[in-house]
Amino acid sequence: MGISIAYSGKLRDPAVVPELVGDLAAKAESAGWPCKTMKELVAEKRVTCSGLEGITLYPHRECEPLHFHFDGEGTFTNHYYHALLGNTEMADMMRQALAESAALTRNLAGGSREEAERGSGGGLRVSVPQLPEAPGAEFFKQGSRYNWTKTQFAGPKVHVAVCAILRYVQQRYAPELEIKDASGYFVDGDYEKLEAELAYVERITSLASDAVQAAAMSSKGPMGLDAFVERINQELAEARNRLH
Repeated sequence: MGISIAYSGKLRDPAVVPELVGDLAAKAESAGWPCKTMKELVAEKRVTCSGLEGITLYPHRECEPLHFHFDGEGTFTNHYYHALLGNTEMADMMRQALAESAALTRNLAGGSREEAERGSGGGLRVSVPQLPEAPGAEFFKQGSRYNWTKTQFAGPKVHVAVCAILRYVQQRYAPELEIKDASGYFVDGDYEKLEAELAYVERITSLASDAVQAAAMSSKGPMGLDAFVERINQELAEARNRLH
């Protein structure tokens, strides 16, 4: 949960990558942001796949990195998923882990999913998830085309700065870059609305965390998943009015 900015697309020309890297490195230095080129990321084993170029910016210690990584065609590439495409063993391990997680959740949930989702009065509520089957290779291929950075915990000024960098890259290097800002700020530029959105999500996150802790502490013995979810929902129902 939290406000994030997602982006996907392609450079107008793959040949501009060196120019973009130098340009963003200079802007990062001016803003006081650390940055690392792809060569540095590979040397430090932060990126484990080959065939990519680009740079990563680190806007704030509480903000996720801002990756500008490209394949040979100039496509914005998520290096983590890209690495899985070339590492069959690692991809199989992830698929197996996801399949086991899905099976465990279904077994724990049993036939009570409908009961877990039933509520009264609306408001905050959690339910036992119905997870999909483990993803195949197409999932990793699609994932390699999407990047995102969560700005939720870094504050509105950092969010605005990240939007500014993405807009600059879009206008100068990638006219068709698609940018989706969960707060809406990238489109409407409404700073007060951005502050309100960040504060609201932070409040919900805090209430949800408190509800989980309270539900766990209320148990005097082992508690099944269904009972635990229901106890969390009771805590959330009591916290509804504190959102306003």
